[in-house]
Amino acid sequence: MQGLVFTALSDMVIDKMGLGMWNDVLNSVNPVSGGVYTKGMQYDDDELMAIVADISERTQIPVTDLVRTFGQYIFKYLFASSPADLSKVDNVRDFLLLIDGVIHKEVKRLYPQAYLPKFDYDTSTDGVLVMYYQSKRKLCHLSEGLIFSAAAQFNQTVTIDHPECMHNGAEKCKLIISILD
Repeated sequence: MQGLVFTALSDMVIDKMGLGMWNDVLNSVNPVSGGVYTKGMQYDDDELMAIVADISERTQIPVTDLVRTFGQYIFKYLFASSPADLSKVDNVRDFLLLIDGVIHKEVKRLYPQAYLPKFDYDTSTDGVLVMYYQSKRKLCHLSEGLIFSAAAQFNQTVTIDHPECMHNGAEKCKLIISILD
């Protein structure tokens, strides 16, 4: 997993829970990296999952809620560092439709080793965008958080229904995004 994810997670934990919590988590998990992360490096997915599980246990925040909150937090990092030109995008729907074919394509160009989720779309209903998420990491709840923050970026409000989920045995997650304004 890209180091940016780890640096953003450490920033979130320190911002919301304090440096002591971050240090306690690292001491408990004892990650292979030693807990020293740089944005451009790759780190093992299991390291992130162990950190999130430890934070969840310490705070009693369910992993899904923690991951969704992290998605909301990391959006600003991802949006600011996007290699794609997003200057002409002015709404959440258009932004979300760019993720798989434009943004991820540019990320892969810069970081060929990056593993990215796959998104498919159904745009057949006005005011609703259906995104199908598929990834070996099963971080669909992170995607939910990212979508909420993307809507906020464009001063819009969305609701998300998640009727099919890889965590419940589905082949891919179905995220039904209703754009309210």
